[in-house]
Amino acid sequence: MTGIIPKTAIADINSREPVRIGKKTSLIDVVMAMKEALRGAAIIEDNTGKIIGIITERDLMTKIDHSTLDWHDVRVDEVMNQNPKTIKATQFIHEALSVMNTCRFRHLPIVDSDNHAVGIVSIRDIIMHVAKLYPQEFLNLPPEPANEAAARYGG
Repeated sequence: MTGIIPKTAIADINSREPVRIGKKTSLIDVVMAMKEALRGAAIIEDNTGKIIGIITERDLMTKIDHSTLDWHDVRVDEVMNQNPKTIKATQFIHEALSVMNTCRFRHLPIVDSDNHAVGIVSIRDIIMHVAKLYPQEFLNLPPEPANEAAARYGG
């Protein structure tokens, strides 16, 4: 691989402090913690600080019966993704993107050698990093006519 982006270590990306919760935390408390921290995922840790699971906003939307408020009292360990895939801070951005693309993840915990979370990287963090490397191409405001899309996109 050549270029700046593939050689970028995960540690060089501005990742954010993860929401950390215990396995007995109620789902309503998980939602409130994620909302307060403006995060799309929470890491579940055991009493030694090792990652045992992750729950994402997608999980909260798809794995829970919202027809009643009973879900508020459900423990996170009943719906979390156990033993989540992780990445070390010394690994590279292309490795994170490969895992995220293959597994259809938007969040990937960053761990140290003891499997303790040191951060979490999101697809948004990666996009913002790439946009900072190539501001003219990504942050084209006001638009340059030559850089405008030729066809309809997104939505």
